[in-house]
Amino acid sequence: MRVTLVYPNYGSGKRSKYFPFGLAYVAASLSRAGVAVSVVDMEGDDLSVEDAVRRILDSDPDIVGFGGMVTRYRIVRELGRRVRSLLPDVFMVAGNSGASTLPGLYLEKCRLNAVVLGEGEATSLELVSALDSGSEWREVPGIAFQDGDRTVHSPPRPLLPDLDSLPYPAWDLFPVESYIRSMDHRLKTQPHMEVVASRGCPYSCVYCYHIYGRRVRRRSPCSVVAEIEELVDRYGIEYTGFPDDLFTSDREFVMEVCGLLRQRLPNIRWSCIGRVNMVDPEMLSAMREAGCDWISYGIESGSDRMLDRMKRMVTAEDCLRGIRMTREAGIHAEGSFMIGMFGETEETVRDTVEFCRRADITAPMLFVTPYPGTEIFGEALEKGLIDDIEDFLERMNAADHLLVNLTDMPDHELHRLKEWAQGRIGRGYLLRKPLTRVPRLLWKHIRLSGGGGLVRDARELARSFLGRDPS
Repeated sequence: MRVTLVYPNYGSGKRSKYFPFGLAYVAASLSRAGVAVSVVDMEGDDLSVEDAVRRILDSDPDIVGFGGMVTRYRIVRELGRRVRSLLPDVFMVAGNSGASTLPGLYLEKCRLNAVVLGEGEATSLELVSALDSGSEWREVPGIAFQDGDRTVHSPPRPLLPDLDSLPYPAWDLFPVESYIRSMDHRLKTQPHMEVVASRGCPYSCVYCYHIYGRRVRRRSPCSVVAEIEELVDRYGIEYTGFPDDLFTSDREFVMEVCGLLRQRLPNIRWSCIGRVNMVDPEMLSAMREAGCDWISYGIESGSDRMLDRMKRMVTAEDCLRGIRMTREAGIHAEGSFMIGMFGETEETVRDTVEFCRRADITAPMLFVTPYPGTEIFGEALEKGLIDDIEDFLERMNAADHLLVNLTDMPDHELHRLKEWAQGRIGRGYLLRKPLTRVPRLLWKHIRLSGGGGLVRDARELARSFLGRDPS
């Protein structure tokens, strides 16, 4: 069987590119079993839909599999319809968060035969084997398919208990240099590639979808560090990172990884996603000594009322303490923020502005988006805030656009409040250390947007001085 895996693109312009680990793990698992796999990577190769369709046809596939998060739905739909019209007998399947949460929509609108639900490696391999042997593929655990007008789920598949049993991602099947040389989160082009060290998250944040379940499964520290060594040897990377939801949640694991990195890769630098209530000074010091220079924390709000509504299980003071500990260890602390949660008010936004002043931190403030599979998606549906799911998915792009207003204030008021808060936060941050921070910001937007970025920055900064207070 010839399998072609397709990674849809997302957005455009100068920006970071994120390697499709889910699809790369599926590709590696299939390849290890002797399946002939080819990849059409629209993101890495900057392909148009026409280019992607042409490459899919050239691969002469028996099976076409689409990856990509729900934000790429409209591309999957267009590709699925075009490929189905040109290759009516090809077996088409999709996976990842969108297909797993809305399988019926994907099956119908993207002209698919099946959807892989959740973790995809074992399910994809068994599905390909069933199709190759002519056995009943509908009995493969972990898939959904249509039976007439009904969407049918096969028996669920248990999560993979041992992540060390997986092969390394199939970097060689993708345009890996495009990712390694792309701009990273620091806006640098130092050769880099991330490594997935764990899967799963036990927390219940209302805006998150748990595609890998609620139990945290970790690779062994030796496996994690060995993969980084492989990336250094094969591709000469100098920077890595861990995009896991909860890299810092197991202290013993983190300390062992740090010890191995100091011994075997003393020159590597790296970043991770952290949780403010799961770090301590000793662990942060060990991380710094092992090369960690950047931790991104999901702060989301400086209001305890909003943090409680989000089910974050932390307070604003916890967040402040975590940021300060990280800086004291010599690691850059980054935060993410949202605006527009159910119950958001001018008062709660002011709390966030005050938090950023106390924390001396700035970051883009994004609109809350109720992604399918999240608690707030279900709540938005119940309240009639989303009346056409497909239209909602088609409009889904970056979270700096308001897709659905979950608050009690009019859209224009929420937009104005966001603009005021973002301006006040950014202005305060810049003016505390203008000689270093202003040039850094200008350089950032030159890298991202050229001269237009400079003009926009100047206009937004002036607006933050001239704009009236929301009250």
